[in-house]
Amino acid sequence: MKNGPDISTIYRIARYYYTEGLSQEEIANKEGFSRSQISRLVERARELGLVKISIMPPASQHTEELSATLVEKLGLKTATVVPVRESTPQDEVTKAIATRAADFLSEELPSFKVVGIGWGKTVYETAMLLSRHPAQTRKPFFVPLIGLSGDTNPNLQINTIIDRFSTSFQSKGLFVNLSSVRDKGIALSGIEEQRIHALKDYWSHVEAAVVGLGTTPSSSVNIIDELPERYKNELKKSASCGDILAQFFDEKGTIFHSEHEYDLLAFDIYSLPSLRRSICLAGGELKARGIVAAVKARFISDLITDEQTAHAILTLLREHSAEGASKKTDRGAIRNGAAAKGERA
Repeated sequence: MKNGPDISTIYRIARYYYTEGLSQEEIANKEGFSRSQISRLVERARELGLVKISIMPPASQHTEELSATLVEKLGLKTATVVPVRESTPQDEVTKAIATRAADFLSEELPSFKVVGIGWGKTVYETAMLLSRHPAQTRKPFFVPLIGLSGDTNPNLQINTIIDRFSTSFQSKGLFVNLSSVRDKGIALSGIEEQRIHALKDYWSHVEAAVVGLGTTPSSSVNIIDELPERYKNELKKSASCGDILAQFFDEKGTIFHSEHEYDLLAFDIYSLPSLRRSICLAGGELKARGIVAAVKARFISDLITDEQTAHAILTLLREHSAEGASKKTDRGAIRNGAAAKGERA
């Protein structure tokens, strides 16, 4: 092996290992090489392109049918349903969604010039799972869709998320040095005004967004610390069913406001429908109402979620459909009753 084996030998060893399932020790005995030599040759086969490994994400006919049904019922561009068992802990559900989202975004995002990124646990986990892409000519520029928040919650550290996205795509991103929440009426410094102006200018060029979605305020553990306490208390009593970019909305898509307002540095979610894509990463049955409301308000064009949440969404849609039919029947009965009274008169 002084000059090294030829390519046919490397191919044969790779075939033993990957196709026939022999161990490296078995191949070493078979070929008269050491185990370390076999290990190097297996790696060399991959370097030469003799071996191509494909990892297929888990899927089933059931989840594929669920995905197609969500697209049809909600009018989404795409829906991806990740298979999970009913007993799966929420942290594992989040990682399952994030793993699939990392694959999806790797394929979709290079077609956009400017991509806006939100925050939240699923978006953060997705950022951590992104693979490093080979250098390519088309590289999206990543822009934060919300300012900074908190000191200890990694899910809300938007600059960390932006850094992970830009590093993965070997691209660049904009970092924000401003809080997402500020007391209303507080004057800005000249530098702060310049930074906000620059950020909003980037927002005007965003073509696609990647966002998370929070649960109802009463069950959320991620209501950002900087929000006024009186506002948070009113929010928990409101009809809000979810939030995107710290903007809480009800089932009609109306954003919650109160007299205890504040200045929020975040991309206006009412502008999400004007983007080419708005990709939401969200799972957990508690988010089903919020997802349905967000889709109806066109805050979301693409959804990546889990199997149990998909079932919860479809159950809600059936309930809404049944309620609508019942109200229609009641209105018809009232009209018929009124008409009958008119005839008797």
